[in-house]
Amino acid sequence: MLHTRNHGGLNVSLPHNADSIGVWHLLGHSIKENVLTDSFAWVIATHCNQDADSFVPALGLDMSSFQDLLQTSFPHFTPPPHWLSAQTEARGTGSALGEFPDLLQLLQAHCAISDEHHRHVVHLVATACMGGDHLWQDLGLPDRKALSTLLTRYFPSLAARNTGDMKWKKFFYKQLCEQEGIYACKSPSCAACCDYAKCFGAED
Repeated sequence: MLHTRNHGGLNVSLPHNADSIGVWHLLGHSIKENVLTDSFAWVIATHCNQDADSFVPALGLDMSSFQDLLQTSFPHFTPPPHWLSAQTEARGTGSALGEFPDLLQLLQAHCAISDEHHRHVVHLVATACMGGDHLWQDLGLPDRKALSTLLTRYFPSLAARNTGDMKWKKFFYKQLCEQEGIYACKSPSCAACCDYAKCFGAED
């Protein structure tokens, strides 16, 4: 079940259990009204929930960086002690998170700028990739166009490689496979593949 609230002109869906981890009101404690802040609120609410299947403690950040993120984006939010302590668990290296470290490395290698803000965005996107929906949905974004805009801004060289407009999660994992020399596609070209729609179909 999802609850929707309007914030900054956007319809932002928040998970029904966000109250239980103390981040339901993150957006109400933000100082910036933009798509990226909405996305951080959504992903923190979803993936920093220790009861979630896709639990990623502190977005995979060290605690100092995670608390800096909270203070920067949601300066009036005071994390409940029990929720904050849960974020001190191992950072995104468990087998349940699969390729999380590899995704971090891929995104970091193509980051537009090497600074703390861009590092936060790297962890935001990698964490959202652990979700089960389309990436724009797992990021709490309004649509796929907003996702493409975000990726082009923060990871321009990586986004430029997606010349065929492949679905972003498929594209990321394809990049990881090719880095390892793994070419598991059924056909020599995407256009001839029977699974074309799975990689390039609509994301409504």
